[in-house]
Amino acid sequence: MADYRNGKRVIIISGPAGSGKTTTAMLIARHENWTLISEDEEWIRLKKGHPVGEMRTEEEQAIVQARTMERIYEELSRGNNVVIEFILYQTPPQPVIFYREELLRRDVAVITRLLKPSEDAIMERKIKRGRTHDQNEKVERTHARNQLACLESFYFPKDWIIDTTNDGENEVFDKHFRKLVDADFDFVWTSL
Repeated sequence: MADYRNGKRVIIISGPAGSGKTTTAMLIARHENWTLISEDEEWIRLKKGHPVGEMRTEEEQAIVQARTMERIYEELSRGNNVVIEFILYQTPPQPVIFYREELLRRDVAVITRLLKPSEDAIMERKIKRGRTHDQNEKVERTHARNQLACLESFYFPKDWIIDTTNDGENEVFDKHFRKLVDADFDFVWTSL
């Protein structure tokens, strides 16, 4: 087993679709020695050719998570820090728990932050980004409510949750992530 205790860090960013996860992760990945890994990309590859909106199975989730972890460990072994982002879609929040436990088990410094805009802010962002499958307001509001409810899990300490309702992605980055990507910032990672 490789040794990943090389001072490199992983930031986990999760939250509902439309919460700013990908944009925030992209802002982090612009910094030296930071790489973005999107679990969503693995889902897109796995679900290619399947009906849009098809439910995710536990078997598929295991495949996606294994592939994502391989990519994380590959980047860490190259000496890069990693920001991983993905949609929070289930309670209990198995993906967040899985990634944290896997990384901590290997003594990787990890911090978790969950983005939580209001339902209305999610809808505004989805309409603004203009994706065809995001435009059915009734369906998307239901998804938003379900995904926001996942943030109420007792698994999540309140200090992991960032209200992004009134802040743009640049403000979220500046307020909550800039110091974390600083090369001199030391994670006190057992409490994060």
